[in-house]
Amino acid sequence: DIVPTKTKIPSTNDSNTPNYSSLLKNLENIKSEFITLREYVGDNADELLEKISGISELINRTETSSAEFHKKADSIIQELQKIRNATNKASITTSNEVIGLLKLSEYQSNIRMLAESKYGSLQDIEKMAGQTSEIVNLFDKISIESGKKIPLPHEVRQWAISTIFDCVDRWEIRFDDLFKILLDSLGKNLLKESIRIQQVRDIFGIKAVDKIKNKLKLT
Repeated sequence: DIVPTKTKIPSTNDSNTPNYSSLLKNLENIKSEFITLREYVGDNADELLEKISGISELINRTETSSAEFHKKADSIIQELQKIRNATNKASITTSNEVIGLLKLSEYQSNIRMLAESKYGSLQDIEKMAGQTSEIVNLFDKISIESGKKIPLPHEVRQWAISTIFDCVDRWEIRFDDLFKILLDSLGKNLLKESIRIQQVRDIFGIKAVDKIKNKLKLT
């Protein structure tokens, strides 16, 4: 039997960007080893999905370092490797879930990097909204392929929208321009579930709140 190679998580610090391409390349060694998740994970499936969903807690804590985030990802990968070694079976579904986790880590780092900039433009907001849409769609795709509902956690969606609003406030971008981008990229349903009305009021005032409530049909 081929034993999966231990995946190395790239080191991170304040001056270096994590090498995600290298990480995903290493992950390919694991990907081919997993074929039928439900046949061998059994009761462990819920536990694994719980851990993957649990990363929203890390993302929601702005002080969390990239190193800690990658450590969390690595622990899940190693756990999946142990299951594979014990049963001599594999699962493409498992690898998809791990890839989803790593993509979420990459997304989180990208959004934070953009948000840390003192100056930004409407194009930066479009980029953040576009990346948020991509990660939402990725988790929807994983849900379909795995046969189990694994949406992007609500806390992550809320964190993303809140971060975008914080940036808009700092970069002095007009509300109407922001709202159009969010509607075009993310749609009414996601905004309705994730937007924080109090934050909108604090930044743009009651008129912006009224526009949002009217457009999203909020009471």
